[in-house]
Amino acid sequence: MLKLDGVEVVYNRVALVLKGVSLTVPAGQIVALLGNNGAGKTTTLRAISGLLAHERGEVVRGRITWEDNSLRERSPDYIVRQGIVQVLEGRRVFEHLSVEANLLAGGYTAGSMRSSRSELEMIYSYFPRLADRRSQRAGFLSGGEQQMLAIGRALMAHPRVMLLDEPSLGLAPVLVAEIFEIVERLNREEGVTVVLVEQNAEAALQIAHHGYVLEDGRIVLEGPADKLRENQDVAEFYLGLSGVGERKSYRDVKTYRRRKRWLG
Repeated sequence: MLKLDGVEVVYNRVALVLKGVSLTVPAGQIVALLGNNGAGKTTTLRAISGLLAHERGEVVRGRITWEDNSLRERSPDYIVRQGIVQVLEGRRVFEHLSVEANLLAGGYTAGSMRSSRSELEMIYSYFPRLADRRSQRAGFLSGGEQQMLAIGRALMAHPRVMLLDEPSLGLAPVLVAEIFEIVERLNREEGVTVVLVEQNAEAALQIAHHGYVLEDGRIVLEGPADKLRENQDVAEFYLGLSGVGERKSYRDVKTYRRRKRWLG
């Protein structure tokens, strides 16, 4: 459905950030992109959604295809019309507008209004907190509610693929669990394919079907999510476990980072 093949991305015509990234996102699945800060996760999403130019970045090599059609050098609005919608890191709601006005804004695509009252009610059924606050200014919502609003706004654009960038960032564990449960329901009940960028590997792998681990702009590990959860390297470094139920100290994790087998 969505495929990257040997993609290289450069910022400011100097900094090589993605170094031959290849991955496949099958229809109807949740695919997790895992890795630390600076690994290239957000850049991968921007390459797909056409937002690199706004950050002085460009794809200099490789292919990005959507149902065998090239997305490389396509504009963001064209990509949204194809059904690929990104939820940016940091929520980015329209703070001065009401919750409902934010949702309605998601229904505007290339000058046409694609939303209806029934679609709004569908969003509210997944996010009852938003229904209770539909007339409230978005800037007064909590961080978790703003994340729900950002996802709901993206849903108003009728996405076939949703690119979620760090939805757990800055949220309490109980809110992270609630949002990830809703994402899993949207995938299962609405058939929305999801590319999930996360540093919280444990939460991401609980709902994902497949996962990729990015290090320094390269894919270093991939596989079914349940296999990645069982992988000793992933468990020790990304989940912080050295044995069943045993969490490593920060010093131990730093030591392990210097001896990662895939960096040798």
